[in-house]
Amino acid sequence: MELLASWIWNPLLSLIYLEVGVLFLVLTRGYALRRSFSVLKQAWRSRGGRKQKADKHIYHTDAFITALAAGIGVGNLAGVGTAIHLGGPGALFWMWMSALAGASFRMCSVYISVSSGPKDTRSPLYATPMAYIEQFVGKRFPSLAPLLAGLILFQGLVSANLIQANSVSHAVTNELGFSTFLVAFVLFVSVAIVVVGGIKSIVNFSVASAPFMVVAYVIGGLIILFNNPAEAFKALVSVFSYAFSPYSIGGGVAGYTIMQTIQYGVSRGVFSHFSGMGIAPFLHGANDDTPAQGAYLAALVPLVDTLIVCTITGLVILTLGDWHGLTGAYLTVTSFQTGLGVIGRVLVFVCLGLFAFTTIINWAYFSERCYNYLWGGNVILYRWFFAVSTFCGPFLPVALVWSLADVVIGIMLIVHLPILTYIMIRTLPSMVKGLLDHPTQ
Repeated sequence: MELLASWIWNPLLSLIYLEVGVLFLVLTRGYALRRSFSVLKQAWRSRGGRKQKADKHIYHTDAFITALAAGIGVGNLAGVGTAIHLGGPGALFWMWMSALAGASFRMCSVYISVSSGPKDTRSPLYATPMAYIEQFVGKRFPSLAPLLAGLILFQGLVSANLIQANSVSHAVTNELGFSTFLVAFVLFVSVAIVVVGGIKSIVNFSVASAPFMVVAYVIGGLIILFNNPAEAFKALVSVFSYAFSPYSIGGGVAGYTIMQTIQYGVSRGVFSHFSGMGIAPFLHGANDDTPAQGAYLAALVPLVDTLIVCTITGLVILTLGDWHGLTGAYLTVTSFQTGLGVIGRVLVFVCLGLFAFTTIINWAYFSERCYNYLWGGNVILYRWFFAVSTFCGPFLPVALVWSLADVVIGIMLIVHLPILTYIMIRTLPSMVKGLLDHPTQ
């Protein structure tokens, strides 16, 4: 599985991802980067006085926070550590580039989903990427929408779910000495309590917890960097220096090639923010008030996730961490502990648990929508089945789970990005007009 993951990402898919991202950014006039923060300020000011809507409707700001909760997970802690360990300091730069590309992917995906998808919340296509696939290419390629739905279901049920549970379990068992069975059981019960309640329960938990855990983590990281300004500045310089040149470790040990740096930077960046895979419409597309507002807020998710949270992790690791010898979540934990002592260690463990949990419950919803599209039936039974699969995550080998995630994500991009590119070009004039007409003040 590890060999297959390396074959998929090394480095052709990584380069294609970035090149297609540049195409999207140019054709959409850079709106994802130029206008999104202004739209967020506008949306936040208008949060008051909202009227209750149907169950599947999600307010724009709630969708933004919930999408952040879905994206910010193990990838922001363990994934960054792995990227730097395997790709060198320059890998963080290519994580940034993946986020810039991902912003336009998300913006276009959400706008097309809302503007051309069904308005009936009872439709299995409502707020899904399968809606625009069926509408624009479904007659010629009827198997593409079910294929993507199956991949998202598998990613949510197996890859995203198991890797988060696996990482939390290994961290807790190693640190606190709890048995794997106990950690797995607690995860099962916690996930079941939230997931069985449906999307409203998932959104409410995400909105209540995500902002606080992100702010706490960022503040902790900034304290470390401000307390070590010289080392932090050297770390930042090394990110840019080794993004385009090989990094030599010395002492007869092999260094990092540029292609290796790009591969691990982009692949771990995508694992962090999940952009280009088709999941953005599930949350941001579940509100037909203004397609442009949902699209702009969707574009912000990879920017906040990677340019802020992953950057904090990466710079702390490069400033204080033994990134040559350590990797994954343990590298992040030891780096924060070096900077903040026991408080830093506790902060990372608490954030790791909450980040992973919110990612699991949101992917439960994504995969449930795909299950409903493919087969319909008893969604309550599926929610319980998802919770049971969470219980299995801690017992699997770490390398197998990570490689499986890389393979599935790569296949999802190969399936979804060409379709999204075709539809984006086909609908470009009307989409650009709709995005431009939305006020930013």
